[in-house]
Amino acid sequence: MSETSQQGVSVSTSDTLQALYEFTDAVYHARSVEEIYTSALDVITLTLRCERASILLFDDEGTMQFVAWRGLSDRYRTRLAGHTPWKPGDRDPPPIFVPDIRATDEADWIKDEISHEGIVSLGFVPLTLEGRVIGKFMTYYAQQQDFDPQSRSLAVTIARQLGFSIGRARAETARETALSQLRQSEARFRQMTEEAPVMIWMSNSAGHCDQLNRVARDFWGVAEDGLDSFDLSATIHPDDSAAVLARMGQAIAQGEPVMVRGRYANHAGDWRLLQTEARPRYGCDGSFLGMIGVNVDITEQESVARQRELMLAELNHRVKNTLAVVQAIALQTFKADRDLASVSTFLGRLRVLARAHDILSGVRWESTPLQELAREVLAGAPLGRGRIMVDGPAFLLSPKQALAVALALHELQTNALKYGALSVDGGTVSLVWKPVPEGRLEILWQENGGPPVMPPARRGFGTMMLEQGLVTELNGSATLDFQPQGLVCRIEATCEGTNA
Repeated sequence: MSETSQQGVSVSTSDTLQALYEFTDAVYHARSVEEIYTSALDVITLTLRCERASILLFDDEGTMQFVAWRGLSDRYRTRLAGHTPWKPGDRDPPPIFVPDIRATDEADWIKDEISHEGIVSLGFVPLTLEGRVIGKFMTYYAQQQDFDPQSRSLAVTIARQLGFSIGRARAETARETALSQLRQSEARFRQMTEEAPVMIWMSNSAGHCDQLNRVARDFWGVAEDGLDSFDLSATIHPDDSAAVLARMGQAIAQGEPVMVRGRYANHAGDWRLLQTEARPRYGCDGSFLGMIGVNVDITEQESVARQRELMLAELNHRVKNTLAVVQAIALQTFKADRDLASVSTFLGRLRVLARAHDILSGVRWESTPLQELAREVLAGAPLGRGRIMVDGPAFLLSPKQALAVALALHELQTNALKYGALSVDGGTVSLVWKPVPEGRLEILWQENGGPPVMPPARRGFGTMMLEQGLVTELNGSATLDFQPQGLVCRIEATCEGTNA
């Protein structure tokens, strides 16, 4: 049997092979990186015939640090940590064997520390992962060594196996960390879903509900382990069932989001109005898995909304009746003088208020599109149709602004029909609006092609309403410029409404 020997210690080839086999088996079955280090130090000290050895790896800052060792003092490890001939990521460097540290050109302090430890010869063997240096293992000898080819080859073999094992351990650690984080994330998600203050559910691809959170289970009185026999569709009100199931069936068949409302019986048998919003969910391979959705009980909100609608309808009815009564009183009061200009003007203003009220009623007194309001008010005079050019971006007026602007446009149109551009053939009016800095809206009424304009000798009600009333109602300003070629009215208002 052949043997390898050096400095009076010999290890047979068969023992070396057996040691390598045991090392490979040990690191394969190792349950931690510490077990890998222990097995590696065992095979290094046995086959490379050294009593002292160490394993060092680059840390996150790129510094070589001791991770495992045999026979080294704390002082040595502290002072020689970080000393390495390689940088992180160097590709496939050869090992370095030093027969006598005193014969090298290392710094004197390094030689002193190594000699102080009783070391004469050293072996630097790089550990690589995918061809790049991640660390090294070291062998230390108290006497000078020759490092024959067989020892060098054996050191490289051990280093390759050790580097691979460290890489595998790191990958396993990373996988375990990722799985742990995933489990924690799943636990947080389950807790969030379970404790959410709304009903959350998931269905399979056939539409059967197979998961309900706590609020949903409490609503229907379903036990956590009773979902297999739970039929959600059976709880839908008979009058709503066909529409709800048809819409949900369509969403499942086409894999599309859905929002639907319907009445459902809760565990006490009470009918509650639920708004359902659901989205499709898919597997990693793109296959449709079912739907995930949220149910919100809107019974009270819907009741409040219905009450509000009833109150608003009653208010609108009463206001319209009031305007009708005022018109009737005016007609009766001014019966003999109905043809007078002042009476006609008054009745015209009432009609504008009624039309503005109808528009506001149609939008539930929330906001009014400026363009719609302008067209409705200006359409009341047949002579002006086609001669008033209206242009401006979409803009919403508050109810107070809408009434003020409606009356202002009526006054401007009436004046144009009597004295201005619309009183003669060929005259035109341009009505434009636009947002201006500091959150304000500018409305510009400009007449052209009418009779020469002269400033009025006195201020009538219409003029005062434009110049003074709009200031209060619009929190802005209104200026009338009686230019010879036509009246120009510039209105500025604080934007209580918004761009639509």
